[in-house]
Amino acid sequence: MSKLNRRLWPGGLCVVVWACLNAPAQNPAPTEYQVKAAFLYNFGRFVEWPARARPPANLTICVLGDDPFGPVLDGLIEGKSIQGRKLVARRPERVEDAGDCHILFISSSENGRLAQILAALRGRSVLTVGEAERFAHRGGMINFRLEGSKVRFEINLDATEQEGLTVSSQLLKLATIIREHQQPRG
Repeated sequence: MSKLNRRLWPGGLCVVVWACLNAPAQNPAPTEYQVKAAFLYNFGRFVEWPARARPPANLTICVLGDDPFGPVLDGLIEGKSIQGRKLVARRPERVEDAGDCHILFISSSENGRLAQILAALRGRSVLTVGEAERFAHRGGMINFRLEGSKVRFEINLDATEQEGLTVSSQLLKLATIIREHQQPRG
């Protein structure tokens, strides 16, 4: 991340999310999945992959399982790039086809298979994102959760570190940090 990006963060994230949503003040508030799609885009900006898994020409954002985004994700990233890498959205039908994804949103429809999915991705440096109950406590990397109508997220630092992913300190400031030995509150 450049020095300029570091200085503009975290206020910059809010501006970027807003700009990604193209939400003029007179339009209705963005939907939950518009906000989550904008976060997926921004996770690509504030996570670094190890050299062996660094995106070559494209940075691929995938959705595994039932797709709650619909055309929102595709529309959001169309024509955009991160550090010169074109953003591409894919929807692999099987986890075996998701190994080349850089960011993988694992739908709640896959909750019963989560352990098998995460095991299949081990060693591939895929940033896993989900919204299932206790996703980050079960080995997922970033878990969306709702606080009222606001989308928040948790980051499992043990899981990201095991895969060689470096999460920006600026992104960590906005997250609830989860360690695998830590028990969930409540």
